Amino acid sequence: MSTETKYQFITSEQLAERWSLPASWVREQVRSRAADPLPHIRFGKYVRFRWGSPELEDWAQRRIIGGHNRVAGRVRQEEAE
Repeated sequence: MSTETKYQFITSEQLAERWSLPASWVREQVRSRAADPLPHIRFGKYVRFRWGSPELEDWAQRRIIGGHNRVAGRVRQEEAE
């Protein structure tokens, strides 16, 4: 019996709609020049996201900014040196 988790593959437009963001912003976050690219899967020219996957959840979690921590998910300048 397999305990493999099944994820729903969604498009950039679907992810953008679920996160209430422009699809262009989602596509920009996939590009290699993004500081922390969105986790995605390429099928040739097609890009898909695994909705509900730990990778996508972790990426979103890194962007949560608490009231006491304005640099959550970012490397502070003094840490980078």
